[in-house]
Amino acid sequence: MNTTTQLSNTFQELDLYALDALLTDEERMIRDHVRSFVNSEVLPIINEHHENATFPTEMLKTLGEMGLYGPSLKGYGCAGVSNVAYGIAMQELERGDSGFRSAASV
Repeated sequence: MNTTTQLSNTFQELDLYALDALLTDEERMIRDHVRSFVNSEVLPIINEHHENATFPTEMLKTLGEMGLYGPSLKGYGCAGVSNVAYGIAMQELERGDSGFRSAASV
């Protein structure tokens, strides 16, 4: 097991202000779903992509399937989640790689 996998499997967020208690069940579910994706799909490959100056464009479709493009918009096939849920999802993507967050939020 490589160091990245070890770190991703043991990640525990630091919640100094107990903000997790302020989230709705839906917001926590979205965070956990994106966190799981980052841990299992992004972290294991991102260092290699960084070293090769590449981006895993094949994952762009997955971001769309997860509803991470315009998730706070209503209509147009978008998820229509709260702005908080959108921000939390982007924070989790950013934890994996800023390029993923940029791809989803631009």
